[in-house]
Amino acid sequence: MLSSTRFGAVFLPRRATVLSSVQFSFGNSAEVLPCSTNECDEFLPWLERKAGIEVALVLSIGSSAHGRSLFASRLIRSGDYILKIPYSSQLRSDKILPEIQRFLGYDTSSHTRLALRILFEENLGQASEWEPYISCLPQMGMLHSTVFWSKDELDMVRCSPEYQETIHHKACIEKDFIAVQQALGHLPHYFRDVTLEKFMHAYALVESRAWGTSSKELSLTF
Repeated sequence: MLSSTRFGAVFLPRRATVLSSVQFSFGNSAEVLPCSTNECDEFLPWLERKAGIEVALVLSIGSSAHGRSLFASRLIRSGDYILKIPYSSQLRSDKILPEIQRFLGYDTSSHTRLALRILFEENLGQASEWEPYISCLPQMGMLHSTVFWSKDELDMVRCSPEYQETIHHKACIEKDFIAVQQALGHLPHYFRDVTLEKFMHAYALVESRAWGTSSKELSLTF
């Protein structure tokens, strides 16, 4: 449950056309395993410093047999706040630098704008205020989505509905990439060596992790 005043109401995204793994699962705190890195210890404190409030009231991050997971740190009762995430602590599709936005068409989708935001923050590296979050995202080759399958792999499911969905979806992403190439070309200091594969990876991150907000934009937080 999220506050409806200072904080944005967050809704689950619509079903993605092409399946992609989501790295968070919910479990019992007794199932927590040691984290392989210090991200579990540092990510929530960083998010709370950025938000200026206690973000996770009843949750903690740990590792389980399913990977990085969210765990209840105490009993959650009906009506309890689970997360409080201000808009200022969300990586949002409508928060693009004006000098980037001026090269984008007005019909540029929220998915595309948020994918570009990820690529922009990745290019900044350690200088990005979002680096602790960006560094937690899956790297190239780690997402399980049919858009990254080879032609031979896709041919194995040619008779399934997923085959046509994947072909259509890849074509849509490629069309969006072509539409923003002018912006990428004019802003090499913001976007360095952005290939179709990198754009597709960022796009897939958005599809598998973004939340729809009450303002009909997309945002990333966890």
